[in-house]
Amino acid sequence: MSEPILFLNGEYRPLSQAGVSVLDQGFLLGDGVFDVVSAWKGVVFKLDQHVDRFFQSLQATAIRPRLGKAEWKEAILETTRRNGLQDASIRFIATRGVPKAIIADPRDHDATTIVWAAPYIFLASDEGRRDGIRLMISSLRGFTPDTLDPRYKSLDRLHFQLARIEAVAAGYDDLLWLTRDGYVAEGPASNVFMVSGGTLITPGREILRGITRATMLELAAELGIPAREADLTPYDLFNADEVFTCSTAGGALPVCEIAGRTIGGGESARPVTTALDQLYWRKREAGWHGTPLAG
Repeated sequence: MSEPILFLNGEYRPLSQAGVSVLDQGFLLGDGVFDVVSAWKGVVFKLDQHVDRFFQSLQATAIRPRLGKAEWKEAILETTRRNGLQDASIRFIATRGVPKAIIADPRDHDATTIVWAAPYIFLASDEGRRDGIRLMISSLRGFTPDTLDPRYKSLDRLHFQLARIEAVAAGYDDLLWLTRDGYVAEGPASNVFMVSGGTLITPGREILRGITRATMLELAAELGIPAREADLTPYDLFNADEVFTCSTAGGALPVCEIAGRTIGGGESARPVTTALDQLYWRKREAGWHGTPLAG
C-alpha cells in the first residue's frame, strides 16, 4: 500500500508530512472531538448524520471549525478517494489547536482539522463475528453528565484505554461499563442490546447515542421486532436470550459470554441478532443511506 494521504488544515498531505504541533491542545489535553464514518463498496454510510453529530460536539465544546458541514463532507469523501479505498473507516477530527499564549483563553483559538481514512476494520475476528465475543464488566464506570457527558465524542480516551487494558489482560474480547448507579451503559466503542422474549432492549441514558444503535432500532421496526429503551443491570444481561454490541466497525456483533456467564444457555442460534445484522449488511450493499465516493 502506498503512503496514506491525510487531510490537514485544508491540504492533502502524505502521512509522513502531516505533522501536528506538540503544543496542539488535542495532544496536550485531549482537547478535541472526532467522529468515525465508514464506507462499504464505495458508499459512505449515513454521512450527514455523522457530520451532524460531529457539529453537535463542536458546538458543545465551543470549538470553531475551519470548515462548514459541506466542506467537511467533501474532505471526508476526497480523502477516501485519494487513498483508493472502497471499504474504509474514516476518522475526522477537530482540536482546539495551538494555544496563542502559555496561559491561553480557550475561546481564542484556531482549530486543527484532520481527516484520516484507513481500510475498513471489524471490532472482532471472523470467529468472534460468527460465534460471539466475550465481554468483561469493567471496574471503571462510565462518564456522567455532571463530569463529561457521554455525548461528547472527545479525544480524551484514557478512560477507554484503561478499561481495554483491564479487559484484554483478563482474557476478554471487549467490555461493558456501568453507570455510577450500577446500570449497564455501553462499551468503549459500541452500544449494547439484549433480546428477551422477542423484544429488543437497549440502555437509554448516560450513553453515546450511536448512529449504528439508531440504525438497529430502525431495522427492528422494519422487521416488526418490538424494541424499547430501559434501565438494565448485569443481571438482566446474564438472563437474556441474546446480547449483541453494535458500532460503525461491524454492525451487530453477537455476545456469547459476559463476566463468565454464558448467554442464551449456550445456544448458538441468535435469530434476532442474525436477522438485524443480515438486513444491515444487505441494505448497506444496496447503498442504503449512502453517499457514493464516485461523482
